[in-house]
Amino acid sequence: MKKNVQMKGTKDGIQIFLNDTASIQELKAELISLLEEQKPAPYSGEKLAVQVQIGNRLFSEEEEAEIANIIIQNSQMKIGAFYSNVMTKADAKKWKESDQIYSLATIIRSGQIVQVKGDVLLIGDINPGGQIRSSGNIFVLGHIKGIVHAGFEGNKDAVVAGKFLYPSQVRIADKFFGFDSEDYKEVADTELFSAFINKDEIVIDDVHKIRKIRPEISNYEGGR
Repeated sequence: MKKNVQMKGTKDGIQIFLNDTASIQELKAELISLLEEQKPAPYSGEKLAVQVQIGNRLFSEEEEAEIANIIIQNSQMKIGAFYSNVMTKADAKKWKESDQIYSLATIIRSGQIVQVKGDVLLIGDINPGGQIRSSGNIFVLGHIKGIVHAGFEGNKDAVVAGKFLYPSQVRIADKFFGFDSEDYKEVADTELFSAFINKDEIVIDDVHKIRKIRPEISNYEGGR
């Protein structure tokens, strides 16, 4: 008969595998039995963190707590983490948002703040006093005279590409770079540039550098 609960030692430490077709009652009973069989001598040190693999299912918070309590009370182990092959709706939504590019064709005017999840492509200008914020990368096909804030949730790998003009400001995570000095005031147009964090500061460089410093952005296999 197939065991619903198995414990194995792996290169990542001890893992407990729970059969995803068994009921929670069956799993709890077999887990208690397995842990009692392998119960060592009393030990007062730090409990060992164990990974629990639950397969193609999701546990509720209550079910996770029940499994965790059984492990803590019947062994010298504690829960390191539960691992499932199934995504929650919240995880799926987060993944979808981070894996797509939102496109906007508009002008962001003074006083406007546009905020999106994931990457964003803006076809249009950002006027002084306007701002666009994204949790991912920001690509602007237009003039940037306002504020662009990529990776605003703390993503320091985010990049910005566009035409940076006076008095724009580029922000990536918690870093910023301003184009508000007199050196930029008389520039009416410019080439496309990229902005990214290197050695904990924002670097402005040729737009073609993006592929070298963030190769994961491009999924095109051709070219060099």
